Amino acid sequence: MKLVNQWNAWLSHLMQPPIYILVLRLTTILLLLHGVDHWRWTMLPEKLLALAMLLYSPLVRQPWAWLAMGLCLVVNNLWHWSSLVNHEYLYTYWVLVCAIAVWSRTPKQVLRWNARWLIGLCFLFATLWKFLGGEYLDGSFLHLTFLLDSRLAMGAVLFGGLDLSTLAENRQIFETMQASAAVLDPQQLASTPRMAVVSLVLSYWTILIEGLVAASFLLTELRWLHNKRDWLLLGFVITTYTVIPVLGFAALLMVMGLIQVKSNFIARIYLGLLILMPIWMPLPQGIFWLLQKIFFGS
Repeated sequence: MKLVNQWNAWLSHLMQPPIYILVLRLTTILLLLHGVDHWRWTMLPEKLLALAMLLYSPLVRQPWAWLAMGLCLVVNNLWHWSSLVNHEYLYTYWVLVCAIAVWSRTPKQVLRWNARWLIGLCFLFATLWKFLGGEYLDGSFLHLTFLLDSRLAMGAVLFGGLDLSTLAENRQIFETMQASAAVLDPQQLASTPRMAVVSLVLSYWTILIEGLVAASFLLTELRWLHNKRDWLLLGFVITTYTVIPVLGFAALLMVMGLIQVKSNFIARIYLGLLILMPIWMPLPQGIFWLLQKIFFGS
């Protein structure tokens, strides 16, 4: 109990006004660390600028620093547009919001308003895409992802009844198909009926939770739903990213959630989850792979 009280006291200390400064610093840390697993030399200017902003704290209040950071990100987005994942564009939008915020007379309000809308619109378009594309409605998108993406191996084994050797063979088959201009002897990926059912159920769960997050952040007239927006977002992050660990996106959602929330209690949850994210997010995957190594030697 004493440890919990000390933890809460430390989080409250970090959130002492002005909280927007904390959010700017957290954003700078994310910018410094984001993308280190797929390093490109064009990212060097933004990393050096982020490091300078951390070492010399007055820089986080300077509009020109955030504009320069935004320019670096825009150039990278344009240069590498074909290989970027969606949340990298969200980083760019958020940095431009930070530039506008530090230029304004009410930075906290600017960050809060834009954070709510960015979260809401992000989840709205994600939900619309799932309806328009069709691959989510029949479960085929998640089904294929479970069969091929090594990050979802835990789910494929635990939920779908597959084994790691079968998943490795699936990836080898797919890589062979990609490498050849024409497939003369097409092969079918190995799966199970249970994997197909689980993929369909999880597809509709994803549509439901993302749609609820979008509605709760955008439809302020629905007070009962709007007041639950933070719990819905936290539920999405925890249930999604313990299965599919995407640290960069989850961390940015926590930062944006932190600045827009009005409850100090929920704000501490956002900040605590963000700080402990390198521990709790990969923990289920780590336990899974350890057990596989111990009991199955794979």
